[in-house]
Amino acid sequence: MRKRGFVALALSAALFSINVSSAVADVTASPAPSIDSFKAAQEQYKKDRDAYIMELRDREMKMRAINTIFKGAVDKSATDAKTAMSAATTPEQKNAITAARRTAVATAIVARESAIAALGPLPTPPVEPQRPAKMSPQGMSDQKEKKKR
Repeated sequence: MRKRGFVALALSAALFSINVSSAVADVTASPAPSIDSFKAAQEQYKKDRDAYIMELRDREMKMRAINTIFKGAVDKSATDAKTAMSAATTPEQKNAITAARRTAVATAIVARESAIAALGPLPTPPVEPQRPAKMSPQGMSDQKEKKKR
């Protein structure tokens, strides 16, 4: 009987020590962001922001070109339809001209939408780095930091 109790106690102690040793980890606090790392992150943010602005400008120029081409196609179809209508004499001719104009506008719309889709999604803006928190001396109350009236 004593041996069983001793074995159970030894087994429990062994299992407990295994769990304790695995639970104890090397605790190293992550270093607080320093001013130098903040400055480096700020510089990288400025570069990313400039690249983002350039991407937006490039996309805007492409959108203007797409819209100019679209407007030209729609205007041309309207001009062609107006010219053809002046020469049309029968209702069938007028209906055909109107249908051709609508088809030309629909084709221009599809071409414009396809060109916009080919541009891809809008670029994502960069995230500005957070300034490291200032450490206040111990014992300093919040009252001292408030502005006086």
